[in-house]
Amino acid sequence: MKRPFSTFVGIDLGGSRGKTTALARLSVPLERAGAADPASHGALGLAAVHVDEVTTRHPGGEPWVDDLVIDHLARLREHVAGRPGGRLVVALDAPLTQPACVRCVVPACPGVEACVDPAVMWLRSEGRELLEGEAIEDRDSIAAVPARGFVERYAPASVSPPGWRHRVRIAPYSQRACEIVLCDQGLLSRDVLGQATGPVAARAAHLRRRLQALGFVAGESLLEVSPSATVAALFGARRARGYKRDADPWETRAGIIEELRDLRFAPSSRLSREEVLRNDHCFEALLSGYTAYLWARDGWTMPADHAAVFATDGWIWAPPPR
Repeated sequence: MKRPFSTFVGIDLGGSRGKTTALARLSVPLERAGAADPASHGALGLAAVHVDEVTTRHPGGEPWVDDLVIDHLARLREHVAGRPGGRLVVALDAPLTQPACVRCVVPACPGVEACVDPAVMWLRSEGRELLEGEAIEDRDSIAAVPARGFVERYAPASVSPPGWRHRVRIAPYSQRACEIVLCDQGLLSRDVLGQATGPVAARAAHLRRRLQALGFVAGESLLEVSPSATVAALFGARRARGYKRDADPWETRAGIIEELRDLRFAPSSRLSREEVLRNDHCFEALLSGYTAYLWARDGWTMPADHAAVFATDGWIWAPPPR
């Protein structure tokens, strides 16, 4: 392990009532947590990371409301820290940072083009270039599925002159740099742009502050992840869409779990595997925890270019695209 963590908690965050929130806990043996060579983790045919539990309910039976999430993580952190070499990292699949305009404290906005915030400057330069490149690819052809059931592909009604580029509108009040980068890498769809605001994002920001009071540090022991980006990086975009949308998502999820060769469900996990295959919230909580394990095992870092922008605007941790 390049980062010596032993316990990984993944949280699929839902609304404030907690009914669509799931939590997964994964762990590695402490003797492996300090091993620097990832190849040694599979020695003796043993899995590198074990799934200890995946649940949509607190041990007391209540849904995962904020106070129960915080209390559970505080107790777990204390328990893990009490073991020699034990360290805990938490991964949420929800925005841990707000877009630049939302966190701005300037009383009078000068406008996007005149803004000097580093994140906004990146959005209107590199970010706009990345989005314009995707817009050109999207414009090349359009797929339509008519009522008679087959796919027709046709050119757009108007053709732009050579060298013409569509001027993409930048929205720093809803877009973040990290989302645009992962979209450009093919790990996220453009549907995620603008999801850094809303009830779940507000809840994530609240939980981040409460977790910081417990000693969790964003980017060090508290991570923002994306289960769909992890699946896209490891298995391709088709399967990243399919584990929720397929006619039989159970089969797609089962195939993904089966191909995670270094993952094993511990005997104490009881029916967690069935819950992961049946419930998409449990599946995404598991993937969130597994992403945190890969982050610790492989020692991922943020892109060196514009690291200061991502440090403040946030970063979504996902496996490097293949």
